[in-house]
Formats: sequence, C-alpha cells, structure tokens
Amino acid sequence: MFHLVARALPHRMLWWRDTDGLALFLGVHRAFPELVALCVMPDHVHLILPHADPQNRMHRALAGYARGLCARRGIRGPLWETRPPAQPISGPKHVRRTIRYVHLNPCRAELVVDPLAWPFSTHRDACGLVAPPVIAVVPDPASFHRFVSADPAVDVSGTPFPVAPYERVPIDAVAAAAAAIWRQPLDVIFERSAARRAFVRVAVHLGHSPAEIAAATGLSGTGRRRIAKTTPPGRRVYDPVLRAILATIGDRRFAPLDEGDHRRERAWQRYAHRR
Repeated sequence: MFHLVARALPHRMLWWRDTDGLALFLGVHRAFPELVALCVMPDHVHLILPHADPQNRMHRALAGYARGLCARRGIRGPLWETRPPAQPISGPKHVRRTIRYVHLNPCRAELVVDPLAWPFSTHRDACGLVAPPVIAVVPDPASFHRFVSADPAVDVSGTPFPVAPYERVPIDAVAAAAAAIWRQPLDVIFERSAARRAFVRVAVHLGHSPAEIAAATGLSGTGRRRIAKTTPPGRRVYDPVLRAILATIGDRRFAPLDEGDHRRERAWQRYAHRR
C-alpha cells in the first residue's frame, strides 16, 4: 500500500464550493477505481492506493481538474505543488491507522466535528452511508466508525453510528437525507434522478401522503405510485441505500451539498489563515 499527497500552491485553494469539491473527489476516483481511501481537503488531497501510481494517473487527474476549475471560476495560473514521492505503508495495522488519519483530516483541521460530516472522504463510503459508494463497505461499519472517530479532535470515546428515528419525521428532513446520501444539493429532489426515486420510496415507507410527496418533488400521482409500489408503508426495508437514508434523517452530520462560497465561513477562514 502507498500513501499519496497532492497539495495546492501556497495561498491557493483547490475549491471553495461543494460542487467543485465533488468534481475533484470523483475525478480522482475515476482515475483510481481501485483506491483504498481518499480525502479531498480545501488545499490538498490524500489518497491510499495498492500501488505507487507508476503510470502517473494522478498527474492527469489533477491537471484535468485544474483546467476545469479555471474554466468554471475564471481563475488563472498554476494550482498544484510538485508532488512528493508516494510513501509506502507496511502491514495491516499501519494501513488501518493511515486510513484513520486520512479520514480524520477534516476534523483535525476543525472544518467539521465528525468524520461523517465531511462528504469528500471515503469514510461515509466505508460505513455504507453514501450512494453510490466509491469503495467497498467494511464488514462492521459501526466498529470502524468508532475506531476512526475516537480521537481528541472528535470525541475520545467515539461518536454514535447513525440509526433510523422511530418517530414520524418531516418530509423536508427525508429530502435532505436523500440528497446527502447521494452527495448532491437539495435541488436533486426536484430532478428526475436516482436520489429522487430513493426519496419517494423512503417517504412512502414513512407514511407520507401522496399530496406531500407530490408537493416536495413535483411528481405526478401516477409517477409517485409507479416508483413507490415496491416499498409499501411500514414494510421492512432491505435496500442499503434506503436504509442509509432512513438512518441519517435528522442527523446533523449529513446535509445536502452547499452551493455557496465556503470562504466566507469562519472555520474556512481559520483554516486558510493557518496555511
């Protein structure tokens, strides 16, 4: 195994809008579908691979992202520092600790309070709380999350694993959870998409009325019935995506992607100042 790091030049940011952060995250994944762990930070990227990238796919992925960012945001000039050599990781314990280090980066940088709150790492993927996952779900997600989150930057005893609420929940909370699980802004619920289909099925399962669902999505009654007929209200849910949505409803660690400029946020300003 190898640990690779790519950093922005001093006083440059790689992204400050979630849509760009997602573009970088997915771009690196497309270059390395075999990746073991990934975390995209505002000014650097951590990647764990089963090899040292002998074909230099990382360079092509990062250069492609830089060209796209410059075109979208109208910025100029180089973006990336020269990358240091990949660092070998020996033994399963070292690999496990390095994955933990990668997933804790946003917490130790004080950008979020829990590794599950950062959508641009593979921590949610490993825990089965994102769709579609870019890495395989670990055998015991709750134990894995407890191992990662048991850190002074989060909580030394670890933070709880999401569980489905037992009470009836507002339909807008269902929509927010569905968008978060799909790593999308809330607007995805108003579009023809897998996220909207999952949202409708969960809303029906929770007993929300056809009128509520139609108002929330713009779906016709016919469309709602066609999508929802496989998940009658109250029946046990086995689909892992639907279970993930149910578990994260109302959990503040899971929010739809924000389309605003993070540079105005205090945590991001502190982070940029430390650079």
